[in-house]
Amino acid sequence: MIRNLWERWIAWRHEKRTDLSSGQIEFIPKLSLNRSDGWLALELVLENRSDLTVWTEDATIVLADLDANSQTRIPPNQVTHKIRQNIGANDALSLSLAESIYDAAGRPQGPYSSLVLITVRYRVLRKWCNAQLETCLVEMAALSPVNLHRARWYQKKIRNANSSDSTVDQHKA
Repeated sequence: MIRNLWERWIAWRHEKRTDLSSGQIEFIPKLSLNRSDGWLALELVLENRSDLTVWTEDATIVLADLDANSQTRIPPNQVTHKIRQNIGANDALSLSLAESIYDAAGRPQGPYSSLVLITVRYRVLRKWCNAQLETCLVEMAALSPVNLHRARWYQKKIRNANSSDSTVDQHKA
């Protein structure tokens, strides 16, 4: 009888753990500038505040409104940064994105700036999820980051443009 009860409890617990809701997973990616020994580093910080281990597959980096001169190749404006690491419960992982952004910008030789949109793909148990970071304006000189701004104004600009397009459509009708 105890064995039967134990087996039912294990099956119930397994069923509850595989039925994840977004409220149980606290996976917080963010882009930051970190200063260390006089150097400035552009880092993607992946913070896992949940009780489960998270597998991070990759980060897709898309550049918009690229302002660069003297590029050594045609900029693809998008690159996938492979991560492929586990982040344990209540742990964090930090990795540099400077080279990936430099490659996506076409390897410019001088200063350049761009809006950066990042999507991190991760898995918890058997469920694949995406985490979208806040849009940022990144200013760099070759591989060295110069400045990082949150682009809240850009998102407002997009919303205003979309609402003005819908009002123009309403006026045409």
